[in-house]
This record gives sequence, C-alpha cells and structure tokens, in this order.
Amino acid sequence: MKEPATYRQTIKKVWLTSATYTIVFQIAAVVAVAVEVLLKPQLLSGDQLEQIGSPYFFAVAAGLLVILAASSPRIRQTFFKPGDAPMNWRTFGGLVAVTLLVQLIFTGYSNGLESLLNSFHLTANAEVDAATAGSETWSMFIYAGFLAPITEELVFRGFILRTMQPFGPVPAVALSAYLFGLYHLNIMQSPFALILGVVLGYVALKYGIKWSITLHAFNNLVLGDGLGWLLGILPKTASSIVNLLVFVGGAGLGLYLLWRQLPVFKNWYRTQRPKSEDLRHVFLNWAGIILTLVSLIIMVSQIEAK
Repeated sequence: MKEPATYRQTIKKVWLTSATYTIVFQIAAVVAVAVEVLLKPQLLSGDQLEQIGSPYFFAVAAGLLVILAASSPRIRQTFFKPGDAPMNWRTFGGLVAVTLLVQLIFTGYSNGLESLLNSFHLTANAEVDAATAGSETWSMFIYAGFLAPITEELVFRGFILRTMQPFGPVPAVALSAYLFGLYHLNIMQSPFALILGVVLGYVALKYGIKWSITLHAFNNLVLGDGLGWLLGILPKTASSIVNLLVFVGGAGLGLYLLWRQLPVFKNWYRTQRPKSEDLRHVFLNWAGIILTLVSLIIMVSQIEAK
C-alpha cells in the first residue's frame, strides 16, 4: 500500500516539473527565435518564422535539463525499461490503425468546434494550421520528425509515466496523457494529444518506450509529413481517394481492433482499477487545478474574431 502523503507529494512534483518543463521550453524557444531574427531580419517576411526548426533544438536541450534535474538516477534507469510483451509488425500495424482512428476523431472535433466558433463569428483556424502544418524546412523536419518524438516521450512516457507507475498503471497513463495534452497549449490539438497520449502510455508500459517513440515518430513522419507530401503531389481526385482509404479505412480497422480487444481492456481495468480518491489526488490538487486553468486560459485566448 502506498503512503497517501508520498502519493500526493509525487503527484505535485510531477505537475510542477511538467509546468516548469513547458515554461522553460517555451522561453528557450522564444529567445532562440529572437536571436535568429536578429541575425536574419528577412525571416520576418511571410510565414518563414513558423518553419524554423533550429530554435527548438535549443529549447529541447533546455527542457531536458529540467527533467534531468527533477529525476533521480533510479527513475532515469526505468525510462527504457523493457515492456512485458514483444512487439511484432502486426501489433505495430494495429497501433498505427488506432492512431489513424485518433486522427479521425481529431478531424471531427476540430471541424465541429470551428463550426461552433463560426456561429459566434469566431475562429481557431490558426490553431488548426499550427497543429497540421507539414515540415517545409530541413530544420523543422528534423525537429518534428525526430527530436520532438524522442524528447516528448522521454518527458511524458519516461519521467512522468515511470514516476507515477509505482502508484498504479491507470494513474500513470492518465496523468502522463493529460499533461501531454496540456503541454501543446492548443485548443484544437490538445484533445488529440491527450487521446494519443493514452495510446502512447499503453505502448510504453506494455512494449517499452522505444516503441512509443517509434509510434510517435511514425505519426509525425509518415502520417504527417509523408502523407501530406503524397496528397499534395497527387491529382485532386486521386488525393481524395488515397486520403479516404488511409484515414477512413485505417480508422475503421482501428475501431474494429479496439472492439475486438474490449473484453481484454475491461478485464485489465477491472484488475488495475484505482480508488476514486487516488484519481482525485491526481487531478484535483492545487497545482493541477491552477495549471489546468492557466493552460485553458492560454488556449481560449488564441481564439480570434472572424
């Protein structure tokens, strides 16, 4: 049995470390962008600033220093702990299908929210563009396709998941996914990141973090940049057909696989189900409430008049 005081202290540490990581990352990125602009003022023209990936290299390093300082050597040794089950191509393909299902849910959510905002003469299209934009420079390609998946997995499925794991897999996956959603600070993208975070947390626990990194990178590289590039060079009709086959077909397969595994998930949750007060400690603590409210205010502030 866990000590309640230790449990609460660990949760607050995780919340505050996640907030510190996000703040340090954002400040480091802003400073690096400012330096880039001073050296190359021409970057202010058009949307060139949005496609500079190099400032995020500095931000990644600064953020990882926060995680290094907050994590003990014992916790760091668990980051790459092997999972309980081996991975094979069929399992990975099934996980990709589930990821496509999450993508389809994101599309429906973003379209629905945008329609609702439009009825009040508001829009969050800028946030959709930020969430779905492909990489147009090598620096952004390297960051989005490799650095971001690796570092985000080390933070959320490494430090956060493994720090919470001794208190049960459900609180560990739930908090790591929730903080992953808040970290994106995007009213359109954050719900997608939260759901994807549940999938990645499950993968990290069952198969190991190297596979959550691989799935995360596959989502960014193949389902994001690669598929976007392919759809862009195909004729309009062919592009629509490929898009339909990949996303709707893949999402349908993902839904079918989840339905097939539903009894397994129900049995797992029944055996691992945490007490209600444990989950209240995870989300209804002063650090969690304050940081959630601040994050929501930032996300809502990004909505613009149409």
